[in-house]
Amino acid sequence: MPELPEIVIIAEQMNRILPGKKIQDISIFQPKCLNHPEKDYHDHVSGKIINSIKPFGKWIEINLDGNDRLMVNLGMGGEICYLKANEFPPEKSRIVLRFTDRTGFFITLWWFGYFHLVLKGENHPMTHSLGPDPLMLSYENFEEILHGRKGRIKFFLLNQKRIRGIGNFYIQEILFRARLHPLREIPSLSFKEKKRLFNAIQYVLRNSIKLGSSSYELDFFGERGRYRLDQSIAYKENAVCPVCKSKIQKIKTGSTMQYICPKCQKL
Repeated sequence: MPELPEIVIIAEQMNRILPGKKIQDISIFQPKCLNHPEKDYHDHVSGKIINSIKPFGKWIEINLDGNDRLMVNLGMGGEICYLKANEFPPEKSRIVLRFTDRTGFFITLWWFGYFHLVLKGENHPMTHSLGPDPLMLSYENFEEILHGRKGRIKFFLLNQKRIRGIGNFYIQEILFRARLHPLREIPSLSFKEKKRLFNAIQYVLRNSIKLGSSSYELDFFGERGRYRLDQSIAYKENAVCPVCKSKIQKIKTGSTMQYICPKCQKL
């Protein structure tokens, strides 16, 4: 699932070449990912000019002239990729936009993907209540968000209404780098542990962006990033911890699994 670093890279790439392009037509092959009737997309998207593209957590915000927006969430396993002039999209495409210069882009959506139209003056309920971008936070902001909160730290960080953009992929290295067990209760965290967690979030996300995002996901031009979990313990059950050489464990945390070092990430 594309998370904040992947969305930042894709939005930057889209914003580099798409503003000023005029949408000629839109083809929709998966209506269940829409939030408006399909006719509204043809009426309000075709003929519009793209103004800008911005990342918003796990969402891509495409701003059109007239103050309408397209909000794209690639869900689990989705892709959004550029089409050169007269290039055919793959059969798995669920959305295809064509511009008047014959270029375009296609979107594939598997699970939990959305392609939403937000008309001028409308709120988008799925993004309206999202928390702040972690890369825009100071440590003081982060500490304020944690203040008075209960519950386990992994679930807090994955709650998009608290902080947007972190998912099950990056949480693995973040918690390992912070030396925190995913089931630690928030009130039990010391000042040093909170600071370490904040620094881990900043380092992991920024490092992935610097490397073009994850090697598991495609960018807007169909290329894979250079960020790998080589120095982490994620997805390496029964391997050894690169720090203390303990055997890595895979544990259940709610509905998801987490890889931990039982020595470095004590509960």
